[in-house]
Amino acid sequence: MTQLTTCRSDLDDGAAGAPLYDLAFVGAGASTSYVLLALLGALATAPPPRALRIAVVERARDPYPGLAYGSRAARTALLITPLRDFLPDGERKHFTDWLAANKDWAFDEYLAAEGPVSARWWQRHSEAVARDDFEDLFLPRHVFGTYLALRVRDAVDQAAEAGAAIVDVVRDEVVAIETGPSAHRLSCRGGTVLARQTVLATGSSTIQPRLSGAAPTAAAVLVDDPYDGMDDVAGRIRESLERMGPDEPAPHVVLLGGNAGTMDMLYQVADLDVVAARGAVVTVLSPRGELPERMERAREDVPFTAECLGALTEGTGVTAAQVFEAALADLERGRRAGYSVADTLAPISEGVMAVLPRLSAEETLEYAGHWGVELGRHQRRAGWEYWEVVEELTAAGRLSVVGGSFTGLEATEGRGVRVLYERGGVRTELDRPADVVINCAGPARHLRDTDPSLVATLIDEGVVRPTAYGGGIEVQPSLEAAPGLHVMGPLLAGNLVHGRPVWHMEHCGRISAFGTALGIQLAESLTADVRTPAG
Repeated sequence: MTQLTTCRSDLDDGAAGAPLYDLAFVGAGASTSYVLLALLGALATAPPPRALRIAVVERARDPYPGLAYGSRAARTALLITPLRDFLPDGERKHFTDWLAANKDWAFDEYLAAEGPVSARWWQRHSEAVARDDFEDLFLPRHVFGTYLALRVRDAVDQAAEAGAAIVDVVRDEVVAIETGPSAHRLSCRGGTVLARQTVLATGSSTIQPRLSGAAPTAAAVLVDDPYDGMDDVAGRIRESLERMGPDEPAPHVVLLGGNAGTMDMLYQVADLDVVAARGAVVTVLSPRGELPERMERAREDVPFTAECLGALTEGTGVTAAQVFEAALADLERGRRAGYSVADTLAPISEGVMAVLPRLSAEETLEYAGHWGVELGRHQRRAGWEYWEVVEELTAAGRLSVVGGSFTGLEATEGRGVRVLYERGGVRTELDRPADVVINCAGPARHLRDTDPSLVATLIDEGVVRPTAYGGGIEVQPSLEAAPGLHVMGPLLAGNLVHGRPVWHMEHCGRISAFGTALGIQLAESLTADVRTPAG
């Protein structure tokens, strides 16, 4: 593990008259929420000599639920997995207890926003909700976000009442971080925050722009980052399609990418009344010409066994690439035998974890930084209610999935834009112009490619180092990327943490586990700091 370095050692405490916090969080999504819950809980149980000052810097108007579960997600967006697979047992019990006690209002926003497709969710599951039978439901995501935000606010209030900590939420965006021997300066668009320690928890990498270079045109709706305001995107699509006359050709909506986000946006597009009324057709353009597999309850009659991975546990000199190849072989075995991704997911994951201890440290890091990510691309799945939209549009002849790599857009003389792509080395275009193009292809694989962004700037300035394959930030066992600068959430990808490789941190259960561990660690270190006399 490399030595931590300090940049800008001339940084003074209290510079520019800004208050000095004991701890600052950059970003306030699920990662920050779970760190705060553990941190504040530990501080309230054993209060430090003085109340700690904590700042949470977040640009969104609703801190704590984050992008996936907060105001920027559509109210009708669903979890991509059933609840039983979304959270670990203890945290899931906490959530379901809260939901059972608050179900009389927790779904109000969903019901107020529902469209022709999403209305079916309540029709199907209202009786299960009445019975508190939540485990198999693909719940509306914002319900979890509401729970998480309320839980954090309760913890903040309890810590304040106990005299353990005061938490200030700063609605701003951090654009630069300078580290010094005793404090960090967080430069925001609207001011400065100084903190002795910082947690960098900005979430997943920013979406890689793919449409921003297109020639300006009023002939199509172009959406480069649909997840930063899904309701706004739906509104733009609705307005555009409503302006089209009833005698015009059917609107054409194109989604770029074949991941869970694509399924999310496809569901939202289908949920617009005007899409069905105008007979809109949809094309999904993805590199492999595939969508995530349909996910239902895993088979219990004849459980799947990951035999190829199992064989590696007896071998020597196992490489990361061999683990990936064995996992792919097991996936193919499962498909040929009629197993779904839901059936093979857990056995293959367990098989991978059983083999990884046989890898050298270098090979383990290679798996964390590269092969684990590649395997995840072959295990994409989406809930059956999202897939129902795919099946209905396909049956109506209104959905096509095309294999190819998007290369650009060109203006037309009439309505819409031409969508260009490459397949097998041949450049071509979709068979009709697009009236709406939505970039669902996801973030850049390498953090340096997210420039301009805070993380790319930190890497360029040498404040932090990228992991070997560039998908995350290199950290020490303490999760520090620089002295006092901790990393949490998806930015941990590509590291060995607590002896285990991390190739993604998008799973909320994993975020809760890692966040809880970091929160307890910070409670100990911050309490020790305030007990140590200055000087």
